[in-house]
Amino acid sequence: MRAGKEKNSYSAQELEPLRDTLQLGARVYEVLLNSIVSGHIKPGAALRPDVIARQLEVSTTPVREAMHRLENDGLAIKLAYQGWFVRGFTEQQIRELYELRAALESFSVRLACQRITGEEMAWLHEHQKTGEAALASGNMDDYRVYNWDLHDAIMRAAKNSYLVASMGQIRLQSEMLIAQTVGIIGRPVRAIDEHYRLIDLIEKRDAKAAEQLMEYHILSAFEDIRASVTRGA
Repeated sequence: MRAGKEKNSYSAQELEPLRDTLQLGARVYEVLLNSIVSGHIKPGAALRPDVIARQLEVSTTPVREAMHRLENDGLAIKLAYQGWFVRGFTEQQIRELYELRAALESFSVRLACQRITGEEMAWLHEHQKTGEAALASGNMDDYRVYNWDLHDAIMRAAKNSYLVASMGQIRLQSEMLIAQTVGIIGRPVRAIDEHYRLIDLIEKRDAKAAEQLMEYHILSAFEDIRASVTRGA
């Protein structure tokens, strides 16, 4: 699960040329960021500045600027004499990240049960239609965005800025791993069912049951990733 010496680069079709020269470094960063967190550029893939610059039709200067930002975000690593790669995760790193997510999101749903507004509750119900539509069409990119937006909405319904800030520190790495879970057969269907149950418990203000379900929901995703990696080993 780590970046090694021999890694395949990503497909040239994934990146399109950038025309505007304004803030090219930021724009290159956004293109690469979205490709990485969506899973279109896989963990361990080589990030070659010359290839990326050619695909985006820019110089290597904004590409290297973007690489450094990705490295600071914990999404890319630079290996001596080899260059940049999309970071991989060890099983222990994945476990630790999901344990932290479980703690933060379990607490957030407990607070949400106490503080959520009627408008926020209505949004959660309506947002489930987005998830169902994504599943029905098989659009896993849309499902991934739906999934993150739902968890983010519950976090914000807790009305605790420090919780939101803490989650923000692991958001990008979490999104990388979520992109893996949505590709696991059966996981999205189970997850959306658990989302329905979470929403129902929040609406009933059943904080204890919602907290327990959220912890199970997050940690079972880790178990699905671990099982998937084991099968692929």
